[in-house]
Amino acid sequence: MTARTQIGRSTASSQARLQLVLVLLAAWDLLAFFLELGQTRVLRIDGIQGVLGARSVNGAVVVLALAYLYAARNPMRHRFVIWLAALEQVVALFSGAFHWALGDVSAGQAVLPMLIAVIFLVALVAWAPRETSTF
Repeated sequence: MTARTQIGRSTASSQARLQLVLVLLAAWDLLAFFLELGQTRVLRIDGIQGVLGARSVNGAVVVLALAYLYAARNPMRHRFVIWLAALEQVVALFSGAFHWALGDVSAGQAVLPMLIAVIFLVALVAWAPRETSTF
């Protein structure tokens, strides 16, 4: 006898939660892009120095935002993008902690992005589609 079991079966509510998280991530990345573009009072960079200094304000987050919006159409099909989003949150968390430890940013400037990264990371890992298995 062969028994078939699906682990983490996708439901309409789990897909809707992932779609919401991906759209919110895209909005968060687009906000970061427009803040970089405008150099508003919310984001003030005194000086970009070094060979790789401009890398921090190059607008690469817009590519991730577009990928998240594309994957939000069918998150169960685009599992790789979900794990890419989780990886982006881990990098954002450690980057924030690193720059806070160096004194590049104050605690007030580092806590909000790190907190949002943790919330997104927990949501992505908790609601990520699981593999199906047959026995």
